[in-house]
Amino acid sequence: MKMLIFYLFFVLYFATILPLANAESEIDGHTLYFYWCTQCHGVAGRGDGVNSTSDMRINPRDHTDASYMSTRTDQQLEDVIKGGGVSISKSSMMPPWRATLTDKEIKSVVLYLRKLCNCQFEGVVSDEKLRKTSPDFK
Repeated sequence: MKMLIFYLFFVLYFATILPLANAESEIDGHTLYFYWCTQCHGVAGRGDGVNSTSDMRINPRDHTDASYMSTRTDQQLEDVIKGGGVSISKSSMMPPWRATLTDKEIKSVVLYLRKLCNCQFEGVVSDEKLRKTSPDFK
């Protein structure tokens, strides 16, 4: 009986660990975003997470706002994820994630951000033009 229990434990252990090892090779930006970003940016990415309040000096970015998100390159998005808000003179409340997320994971989050906004970088847009399309732009 003890041997049977040991065998079942052994099988269940490897049935759980092996899929996790394979999952590491396929990084899911949605899962990472949900785990690390939704507290501030919200489950739907609208900047309305539980840590977002109306009295914040700089509110979390609405990642569904295509008019803003299409003005940023993937590299700019990666840089702000790596360096946090202060790296682009925005909120210091957004931490730098370079020590937490790998480059590959950050790229997968950027891909997910592109799905949220349903947009791609459309070329250089001036801050003045951006203020006209997005009055809340700071």
